[in-house]
Amino acid sequence: MILGISSNHLRVLVPLKWSLQKGPGRYPYLRSYEQLLEKDGRGVRLKPSKMSSYGAIGVDDDLEPLIETDRRPRAPSTRRRTMSASQALATSPSSFGAGRQPYLFSGGLGLREDSMMSLHSEEDHHREHNNALRYRLLNRLDPGGEHFTMPDHVIPAGLFSILPFEELKDRSGKQGSIVTIFSIWNTMMGTSLLAMPWALQQAGLVGGIVIMLAMAALCFYTALIIIESPAKLPPNLGLDLAAAEFSDVCKYYFGRIGEMTAIVFSAIVLVGGIIVYWVLMSNFLFYTGAVVYEALQPNSTTIPVLENRTFICDVYCPNEALSESIPQWEQQLWDAVEEVSDAAWNFDRFWTLQGTVPIFLAIALFPLMNFKSPTFFTKFNVLGTVSVVFLLVFVFSKFLECGCNMNFTDPHSIHYVNLFNWHFPALSGTLTLSYFIHNAVLTILRNQKYPENNRRDLSIGYTLVAFCYVFIGVTFFAAFPVQRSCISDNFLNNFGAGDILSSAARLFLLFQMVTVLPLLMFLVRSQLSYAVYNVTWPGIWKVIGLNLALIAIAVTFATFYPNVGSILRYVGSVAGLIYVFALPSLVYIKNQKELGTLTNPKRIFHYGIIAIGVLNLLAQFAI
Repeated sequence: MILGISSNHLRVLVPLKWSLQKGPGRYPYLRSYEQLLEKDGRGVRLKPSKMSSYGAIGVDDDLEPLIETDRRPRAPSTRRRTMSASQALATSPSSFGAGRQPYLFSGGLGLREDSMMSLHSEEDHHREHNNALRYRLLNRLDPGGEHFTMPDHVIPAGLFSILPFEELKDRSGKQGSIVTIFSIWNTMMGTSLLAMPWALQQAGLVGGIVIMLAMAALCFYTALIIIESPAKLPPNLGLDLAAAEFSDVCKYYFGRIGEMTAIVFSAIVLVGGIIVYWVLMSNFLFYTGAVVYEALQPNSTTIPVLENRTFICDVYCPNEALSESIPQWEQQLWDAVEEVSDAAWNFDRFWTLQGTVPIFLAIALFPLMNFKSPTFFTKFNVLGTVSVVFLLVFVFSKFLECGCNMNFTDPHSIHYVNLFNWHFPALSGTLTLSYFIHNAVLTILRNQKYPENNRRDLSIGYTLVAFCYVFIGVTFFAAFPVQRSCISDNFLNNFGAGDILSSAARLFLLFQMVTVLPLLMFLVRSQLSYAVYNVTWPGIWKVIGLNLALIAIAVTFATFYPNVGSILRYVGSVAGLIYVFALPSLVYIKNQKELGTLTNPKRIFHYGIIAIGVLNLLAQFAI
């Protein structure tokens, strides 16, 4: 929607576009702006009204007159735009924030005499002041920023919130520390939770716990650098620091290359998440469908379990199944043609884990990927919290059922436990992605009601995540009743289809992932589209093309390389090197160098963080 008063005023009042989120019952009084504005001999002002249910509009001496005619001559103002690090020191303008951020006005908007501006003044002299007046006007109309929003950043601030409805937030649209902490926790607790026992087994019991805690501390520190980096930018950049993303910070310090690097590797993490989701959803759908089919057979008396397995505490070793050859597309197509020609129908050929199920999933879910807004799916964010709690209870119940099965003295025992294993890079690579919140942390904390608690809330969030990973990994590892090499990279695969809790977990996680997948697709689309087209919705056909490409990649992995643990560690080590280790450390070094406070210990420490990321990546190819 474009804000204007008359055709004579559009030239001054409408260089920026504003969007109004419409909904039943929201701001019914905003039928026309003539109801809000009135004209008198001095100019145009807000009517003294108290119609806002949010208290946005009322009698305010500081606001009247907000826009008035005053033909007093004024000195030309300089338009401020974001500069590079070197240009900021030289005070020469750059086009960093052109077309994206609102102009920064440093005048006294709180003073009556400074709030006057002629509607007919020259645009070149007074555009900065008029933009600031419009910004303040719409802030008064919508103090929470939920209905009038400037297109200043790509990701909606409430996308990662665990609150399912806006009505649960306060009047300002903000959230308290409890909601912020659990939003951070809910965002990080993803699919890697299912791979944590396998990753712990790769590193050994003691070595794995140490690496889990050390990686949590390291990732927390680099995330802390990111949340504090916008505030350390110079104030004269023309950039709204409260709405700045980390890619904006990278652009200031490293130019366009830095910005695109941050965007590309953020997208790589999201694409990796889509692939893992597709592999797991195919797995869950396959086993759920198989159980339902077998249960509906006429002679079925019980829900069957997989054959030729030795069950102990409802746990089996899936190594035989994992060693089966990957199905070939040519043979599958030939089998399908043969079945049609023979007029025979075989469920086992129709319903295959690494063949037909990923394709069926693509056909069913593709329409959900093309919505312009993901608002509906954010209502289900709280399911992530419920699923994590369910998995914690599930693993603990198995521990009570099977007991502790660990032997530290006899290497020939099936319960023997390695305290350290040289395959530990599998755990460190997985954890880099497990603790990854760096591309979303600024968005989450933007809704924080008390920003001074950001550091504390982030540390509590990381502590909760580390506790959950350690609890799931150690509890499952300790209770596993056969040799630890049998632990699957999706620990639900260690339970037969007849296990009630594991079947319920598969069904529940399938639904939860179906609601999260459109959000991941939206994030990839928004970041890439904004970087290329400068809009988050480039058009339906471009969106469909991008979604088809992403789904094709996901289906290919689910068919030919459905190894969740390997995908997690490779994606985590590649993207983590750049976004978790390198960029935050380099931004810190650049900032300290500008301030003149960069010491050799600081330099060595942060270059050491980058070296850890490099070694973590190289080690993935050595195990």
